[in-house]
Amino acid sequence: MLLYHLKQLDRNEYIASVATIHDPRTLKFADMSMKWWDRYYSWRAHGCMVLSDKENAHLCYIFYKIDRHLNYMTIHNIFTPLIQRRKGYAQALLSMVFDVAVAQNVKRFRLTSISNSLDFYLSLGFVYWGVNSVGDYYCNLPIPAEGLDGLSEMVLGSETKALLGNAAASIHTKTDGNETRLSDQQGLIYDSDLIKMGKNYMLSAFQEA
Repeated sequence: MLLYHLKQLDRNEYIASVATIHDPRTLKFADMSMKWWDRYYSWRAHGCMVLSDKENAHLCYIFYKIDRHLNYMTIHNIFTPLIQRRKGYAQALLSMVFDVAVAQNVKRFRLTSISNSLDFYLSLGFVYWGVNSVGDYYCNLPIPAEGLDGLSEMVLGSETKALLGNAAASIHTKTDGNETRLSDQQGLIYDSDLIKMGKNYMLSAFQEA
């Protein structure tokens, strides 16, 4: 029997689920994620996906969307209640979502990461082309044939142009020059994050491609 499975929540189910979260910061983020989804997407078309165990306890949440042309899987928000953190649930959830994308032959994925999330994503092999207009790190890559487990190998074994594919223009639009427009506070965080990301920050490689 599988330890975990995915369950899609409609809006009412989501409200009932997150009402059981007790730590204020996660609850605030859950509420923000719901209001953002209310504004830009239809709950009827695609709600929130939650990682559940065999007792149907809700462990980790993700808002993501696969476009109808199967060009992109866009990951918007992912969060784990404080009591469930550091148990591998976010990685398990992402892995299963990537498996969904592979099964549907989705071509690419994209997401943005704040500074506080970098350690998690870097441990999985994510790379970034630059920062977007609000200073978040921007990732846009092909979906690995092996799913999330194949991400690091794909990145290490591919030329920059292959990773960019036909997305170079849209990546340029998202990231062009934004690192020069950061506030003083953002700039300090950015400089520290550059050291952390190392070769996983591919702005220079992108500019030279």
